[in-house]
Amino acid sequence: DDDSIEKLKVFVYELPKKYNEKILKKNSRCLSSMFAAEIYIHRFLLTSTVRTMNPKEANWFYTPVYTTCDLIILEFSHMMTSAIKLISYNWPYWNRTEGADHFFTVPHDFGACFRFREDQAVERGILPLLRRATLVQTFGEKDHVCFKDGSIIIPPYVPTEAMKIPPGTHRSIFVHFSGSMY
Repeated sequence: DDDSIEKLKVFVYELPKKYNEKILKKNSRCLSSMFAAEIYIHRFLLTSTVRTMNPKEANWFYTPVYTTCDLIILEFSHMMTSAIKLISYNWPYWNRTEGADHFFTVPHDFGACFRFREDQAVERGILPLLRRATLVQTFGEKDHVCFKDGSIIIPPYVPTEAMKIPPGTHRSIFVHFSGSMY
């Protein structure tokens, strides 16, 4: 409803570039990866009408940490922990709710568990600092330790170029879904 959108105010933390832009600069393939939601959500919020520059009027806070962009980094959880410590030290908003009014994009297969292999992800569980925050994830499964209730599940990113089909192309299949639904 339009009234809800007008009331929504998101403050986007301005973090040092090592948490986002430097990672993207090092690996531009991130822009077309299925995990690129973390980049495009950040970019969208920077120019969105829901963004507020005044954190005192915000009802939601976004921390732009690109944990999935550079798959070479093995310890995404350290980067996320570092970012949360930074915002909790420099701003009072995380501390007043323990992150309950904050959201993060964690688009990898096992989201905020920050592990590539499921057995390791299940063993670790969601990073404790993120347990009260809202997670925007591209995967979700009921009753899985890496996907908590209250997460926002979005589709994986697909570049628009990949969806364009040249005019006059004969197709016998219009849409194909390869995967499973829980």
